[in-house]
Amino acid sequence: MNAVVANSPQDTATMACALLRHAAPGQPDAVFFATVIGKSLALRDLARCGLAPGELDEALTQLFPGAQDSRDPALAKLPAQLAAYAAQGLDDPQPGFTLLLRVLLDAYGAPGCASMPLVTSVLAHACLRPDHLWRDLGLSGREDVTALLTRHYPELVARNTRNLRWKQFLAYAACEHAGLPAAAAPGCAACEDHDFCYGQAGAD
Repeated sequence: MNAVVANSPQDTATMACALLRHAAPGQPDAVFFATVIGKSLALRDLARCGLAPGELDEALTQLFPGAQDSRDPALAKLPAQLAAYAAQGLDDPQPGFTLLLRVLLDAYGAPGCASMPLVTSVLAHACLRPDHLWRDLGLSGREDVTALLTRHYPELVARNTRNLRWKQFLAYAACEHAGLPAAAAPGCAACEDHDFCYGQAGAD
């Protein structure tokens, strides 16, 4: 696996901005994917984005045409990182959970958006990490996750009547959809707010 190295928010922003310079017009998810992929590029860990190599190539081709051939210095190492990632592949340490979440999100996906399956992949893997979902994704706050989910899974968002944190809600909803007892997302156990969320079903 690629070594994960520390990076600053500026590193992620630089990568994201470089990708956005190649954004196709009329893509509502361009900023989201530029942020997610940009963070992974800055960390030199493309698996972190949650997209398998083929999905990542699809996202770049669909949303940021020309980025892979760009002469932008910020993207100079993109082809080499993509080649290394293609050889490595995406590891899934919790395939049972990610399948449950994929089934849920596919069931509630709004029609007509070509990037929705890619959003599903990103979310399924982000829920494996031990932080709030918006921070896992490199976003500015919970409202960014709410906007993303509302765009792609509006009926699912409407079901969060208790205003649970999104990672907690998605895990609970995935279990319920499968007819299983409610369980936390795998990443929640190591989160700093685990006791707050699961001790009293907290919300933010």
